[in-house]
Amino acid sequence: MSSRDPVEELAEALRRALASAAGSATPASVSAAAAAVSSPPVYASPMAVPAPYSGAAEDCNGFLLQCSLTLEMQSHLYPDDRAKIAFIISRLDGKALRWAEPLWSQSNPMMSSLSAFTRHFREVFGRPEGDSSVGERLCRIKQGNLSVTEYALQFRTLAAASGWNEQALITTYRQGLDPQVRLHLAAHEDSMGLEKFIQLSVRLATRMQLCFEEHQSQPAASTAPAQPGPVSHPEPADDAMQLELSEVSSADRQWERQRRLAQSCCFYCGGSGHFVAKCPLRPARALRPRSSTLGRPGTSSPGPSAASSSSRLQPRQRYTRSTR
Repeated sequence: MSSRDPVEELAEALRRALASAAGSATPASVSAAAAAVSSPPVYASPMAVPAPYSGAAEDCNGFLLQCSLTLEMQSHLYPDDRAKIAFIISRLDGKALRWAEPLWSQSNPMMSSLSAFTRHFREVFGRPEGDSSVGERLCRIKQGNLSVTEYALQFRTLAAASGWNEQALITTYRQGLDPQVRLHLAAHEDSMGLEKFIQLSVRLATRMQLCFEEHQSQPAASTAPAQPGPVSHPEPADDAMQLELSEVSSADRQWERQRRLAQSCCFYCGGSGHFVAKCPLRPARALRPRSSTLGRPGTSSPGPSAASSSSRLQPRQRYTRSTR
């Protein structure tokens, strides 16, 4: 009888061990192991730490928002309220840090409640509820030299904190727009909503700017030399503008005229800082020759009959004087 191969005996023992282990495993343990294998690992979201806060009222809410996002996305690093408050204090600077220093060093009960700490933080550094300064800034804000996009961004920022209803916001936004943009929006109703109204104003202003740049890039039309003839001396304020816009439509010509009027530009060359009377590009006009007194209405020159009669009377007058 031949002896069995040791390798085969070891393989057989291993099969029996695996079979017995599989038979003794419970369904709960098997399901738990499968869930552990199938569930993906959880990673913390990378977050940039907020910039140091020194106590400015307009930055208070933004700073607390950034801190809350960091604490929420990396909650495994800050397990309790005290650790979260310590993180917020670590991002303070200046007068805000000087305010928090005694609270932490004296173990103030507020240091154990995140909600109480943030509420008191807003009371100290934030703007009070119902602050009227936001409404006053909304009433004063104008587009001016800003683009419509920049004006809309500033208006949206103030509108979010104002608490005004949508109709009041649309009216205020319309009044702050450039006169040219406001003129083209006059036919649109306010019922479309604030956001759609703002988007419409941005699209309209962008098209107007493109049309203006396209017109500015076109070469000026060449004109034939003037033929000699009677020279008149009118005083039109926009003769160069009419010549420059002779090749465009009447709507564009009217828009350009209104733009120069609204922006106080020269009607002759379109430049700023002067008017047509002092335009350096406007050619000097020849002065009218002054008419003599004889040519003015109401005056009369002696006719040939009067001159001849006076010449006939002069000898007799001399004769009379000599005889006397």
